[in-house]
Amino acid sequence: MRLFKKVIDIIVKLMIPLVILALMIGIARIFLDLREVFKSSTIAGGFDIMVTNILSMFVIIELLKGIIEYFEIHRVKITFITDATLVFLLREVMIGIYQHKMGWTEIISIAALLIVIGGIRTMAIVYSPDKSKEVAVHEQGTDREN
Repeated sequence: MRLFKKVIDIIVKLMIPLVILALMIGIARIFLDLREVFKSSTIAGGFDIMVTNILSMFVIIELLKGIIEYFEIHRVKITFITDATLVFLLREVMIGIYQHKMGWTEIISIAALLIVIGGIRTMAIVYSPDKSKEVAVHEQGTDREN
């Protein structure tokens, strides 16, 4: 079991620089795509690329937060996974609506998925193991005082 934990720690340690590198490449890509904004025959055409790239960066940032959190507490928090999923879905909705490529059935489907994932995230906060530990510690402290 210790070997498994050490291997996972090494893998996570290797992932952090890779994600940071991906962030730096993403930022460089955004600056390079500024040319497309100027070359585009319409402003909207150039901004399609910019909006997509910027929203993609937010997804990568959420994933990086999840990786760093795993490295610190050695477990994956469902809130970080749902946050990344919510950001990704919102990215897809924003791009689809911005580019006028998303129909009403897709919007309703994604809205339902957003509600479900939002509910999962809310339940993960309400029934968090960390919160259970805080309540147990608080109850123990109250018992000791009496």
